[in-house]
Amino acid sequence: MTSRAYDPSRDFLRVRDMLVETFPDFGRITNWRIERWNYARHFVSPMCGCFKAGSVSVENALAGIHFWEENVRVWEDGDRIVGAAMLEYPWPGRVFLQRRPEHAGLLDEMLAWGEEHLADTKKGTIETFIYETDGELRAVAERRGFRKEAERKDWDSEFVIDGLPESLMPEGYTFRSMADDNDIEKRREVFGRSFGHKEEPDWPSAWDYQELQKAPDYRRELDLSVVAPDGTYVACCIGWLDERNRMASLEPVGSIRLGYGREVVMEAVRRVAALGATSVWVGSGQRFYKVIGFERRFLAHVWVKEL
Repeated sequence: MTSRAYDPSRDFLRVRDMLVETFPDFGRITNWRIERWNYARHFVSPMCGCFKAGSVSVENALAGIHFWEENVRVWEDGDRIVGAAMLEYPWPGRVFLQRRPEHAGLLDEMLAWGEEHLADTKKGTIETFIYETDGELRAVAERRGFRKEAERKDWDSEFVIDGLPESLMPEGYTFRSMADDNDIEKRREVFGRSFGHKEEPDWPSAWDYQELQKAPDYRRELDLSVVAPDGTYVACCIGWLDERNRMASLEPVGSIRLGYGREVVMEAVRRVAALGATSVWVGSGQRFYKVIGFERRFLAHVWVKEL
């Protein structure tokens, strides 16, 4: 068993494959799903690299990607990746652990690596997320001095596809995918406005969005928007399909007009169902998702260690 630095030229798909393969092995959400792995590298890192530097530029976006890639560690058994530790955003303070279920014995070493390399030195802390159902990681974290913060938590919620949901779109509104019209300017605007950013400098750059479209599991036909009669984009989401596990995930979901978030999510459900998915997941426990048919399944808390 060995560990080494992440190699961007060959490890991205190998880690992705581990995430796909371990989902049925665990029988519960324990590792990231493929959307989070794709999104962290191909969108969060470049976009937040610019945020971190205080200005939007290709150089700052690339710096965010490089920082993220330099702070991923992989564990191998022969030529097989059996564990990985990484950041989600391109700044220190939190470590996320992924592993194969038969290699829980690596968790202590993985957490120790995170403490040494990914701690927030200004705060003197390191954080990780642990699911309530992950007793192995919880036991290791407790031994290493981590404590659960009860109020800092989130859910993974599931929509079981049992018949296709009906569209309630008003006349004149339409669905459009990036396969229909790859209008990055409108797409980055609805993304920004959906998350409360009214001004263009706070939206993801066109370069960031082009980088997202290079993600191996990104599909333009599953990058959806609701378009108003005047051509304005009023809601958006991206579906990420895990064909092997017949499941999809949504990341991100946003809306700037009441009611159209539900419509774009249900259109994504219909499209992934046509591709063989039997369930759709979101990394959220917001009431919005419960109202439209998702059920909370797995709860995770932030655990913190003071160094």
